[in-house]
Amino acid sequence: MKKTIPSLILLLAITLSACATQTAPAPTTLPATDTAVPTATHTPIPPTPTQPASTPAVAYYTNSAFGLSFEYPSSWYGPDEYIAGPILRVEIGSDVVYPYGTSREDQVYTLLNSYYVVIQYTRNDQVQAWNDTYQALMNLQDGESLSTLRSLTIRVRQLALGRFTGFEYIATLSETAQTEPFYARSVILMDPQTGDVLTLMGSPNNVDLSGGDWRQAYQAIDEANLPIFQQILVSLTIQ
Repeated sequence: MKKTIPSLILLLAITLSACATQTAPAPTTLPATDTAVPTATHTPIPPTPTQPASTPAVAYYTNSAFGLSFEYPSSWYGPDEYIAGPILRVEIGSDVVYPYGTSREDQVYTLLNSYYVVIQYTRNDQVQAWNDTYQALMNLQDGESLSTLRSLTIRVRQLALGRFTGFEYIATLSETAQTEPFYARSVILMDPQTGDVLTLMGSPNNVDLSGGDWRQAYQAIDEANLPIFQQILVSLTIQ
């Protein structure tokens, strides 16, 4: 079901509307990171002797044409890189990662409760839905939510990354939505001068629903992978 996520995110974004303007807290500034990264797209970095044995090795992804780089667990699958004009899309996951556009019938997953992260960078973005999402989040306080017949959006915090500013939020289904389960931790960052948009989305996949409550099951997987999501986020550099 993973490949339906981009369309679901767009649908959720379009349904958002602006709320009453409120004073927002100061944004969380992500730590500065070293912009000098290896040129290989998947280079495992072994722990040094001074690191604890439990410290996971990391791999670096970089795309010099877009000036985007980040680090992620070297044990993960991917990255799958997809480029279409001004759009760069990169996907990594704890289970096998299929090329973007692979049909559902050709996707086979063996790991229950896996987790995927999609990073998308769009230069001079022209999709109004992202602007609507950004404005709706701006009019929420941290912890507040916006619900429609189809979607539920919860603002987590405001962020700043270099020339980009934005928000971390949870996107899921409202109580009245009658569709397949969906739960994603997302980040939207925009450069108001250039119109560039950087988004991250972390989402559970192949979820074990034997417990009966799908929302709790998805939320538990998201929270278990939150340290990895934050690791990717703070390691992001963009030129």
